[in-house]
Amino acid sequence: MKYLCLLILFLISARAESQIAVDTSFEGANAKVLSINNSTNTLKIESVRRRGDIYNVVFYFKVSGFDSTRAFKIQVQYSQLYFVPIQAMYSYDKVTWYRVSGTVSGNYKEFSNTYNRSSIYFCYGYPYVYQNVLDLQSSLSGNQFVSVSNVSVSESGRGVKLFRITDSSVPDSGKSLIWVTGRHHAMETHSNYVVEGLINYLASSDVYAARLRTQAIIYVVPIMDVDMAYVGGTGKDQNPVDFNRDWDSPSYWNAIKDIKTKIIQTSYSNRMRIFLDSHDPFPGDADTTNRNFFYSIYESGPKSVNLNKFRTNLYNAGGYHFGRKPMYTTNGQTSKRWVDSMFTNIDFSVSLETGWTYRTDGAVWSIPLYRYHGAVIGRAMSDYIYQSTPVIGIETPVSFSLNVYPNPFNGGIKFEFTLAKLSDVRLTVCDVTGKDVLKSEMEKLNYGLHTYTFDASGLSSGVYFYRIEAGEIVRSGKIVLLK
Repeated sequence: MKYLCLLILFLISARAESQIAVDTSFEGANAKVLSINNSTNTLKIESVRRRGDIYNVVFYFKVSGFDSTRAFKIQVQYSQLYFVPIQAMYSYDKVTWYRVSGTVSGNYKEFSNTYNRSSIYFCYGYPYVYQNVLDLQSSLSGNQFVSVSNVSVSESGRGVKLFRITDSSVPDSGKSLIWVTGRHHAMETHSNYVVEGLINYLASSDVYAARLRTQAIIYVVPIMDVDMAYVGGTGKDQNPVDFNRDWDSPSYWNAIKDIKTKIIQTSYSNRMRIFLDSHDPFPGDADTTNRNFFYSIYESGPKSVNLNKFRTNLYNAGGYHFGRKPMYTTNGQTSKRWVDSMFTNIDFSVSLETGWTYRTDGAVWSIPLYRYHGAVIGRAMSDYIYQSTPVIGIETPVSFSLNVYPNPFNGGIKFEFTLAKLSDVRLTVCDVTGKDVLKSEMEKLNYGLHTYTFDASGLSSGVYFYRIEAGEIVRSGKIVLLK
């Protein structure tokens, strides 16, 4: 009887140990358990809407206690089939990830697979969390070409990281300005591996990266929506406003407001050449024909020509195709449209969409290929800046002139400019924080000499920046108020 009791206790204990359990206690995790069936070795979950999410896309969790001797079934209930991934990912250690395909049945998609262990991490894609950016910052802490700062602080108090990459032994004056942003939509995790690959390449000893560092200053924000990335949210079309539809003024999110200010500040000293915003198509997008492309504002004209030159550089650097598509209409201004509207002589301002599953050459995307993709972009940037005389189509006419005096000044400063033709003129002056202290709209000024006097007697001593726009002509610079 004693041995029988021990056997029963052992069987009960073994039965208890084999119970399926789900863990969502780590950063970026997301899952709501709908049902567990230990007898059929099946788990059913759905994604949880975070913050202002309207879609339930992101799922990322650890599951243990299933029977690893037979197929384990994970059923993901969905409300939008388009968002459910063609292939999900699993890992035993959160380092090495494997793909697993699923089948649609009713209102859920089932991923059935046999695993070597009874504990796995399961995710809708390759996960990339806020801690990954902190780790990237730490890995580059001794790199002489990289400096990292908080360009903003999120609504939940997290630092929005800004990587500045250049060769400081070469004077900044005359260098081109390049800005890259990523992860406006938190669900688009794969785009972060592209940005990470770009940063690591630009910081490397590669000869082409070194050449670019002498000719350009590159600013990179890997994750824009750090809070949603941290909590495992979707972010697409979120309330009260989508992160990438918030570039009108006034902007809602802290990161957008502060990064707009930083972009303007950096442009006063260096000419903006390239703006690139990294995105992914949705994980459920089955289109395999053109899953690597730019959303372009202009389908013809100088900026379109410049983009095509850059695409040629990309093909030469990587050996695979980068397509392009016209930008669709959105509610609210996107980052690339805002940048294009602010810097009329920029070479090009685009969004890059990197495929979720398949490359344009038929290969399946992996983390190493995403990182290599970022390196290809870095090499192409180097070739473009080195080789290219941009077709901007807006060269300043010889007859336009601008004289700003006295500088430094005390009280009043004159902006004296000559127009070649009838023009609307806008003069803006801002302080070092990017706050406007003057906005003057001068409509339909005739050709010839004009003078505008700015009375700064009510301002504090310090450095200010001006920007004057006359039709397609843009001039900017620094003025110093001394009292």
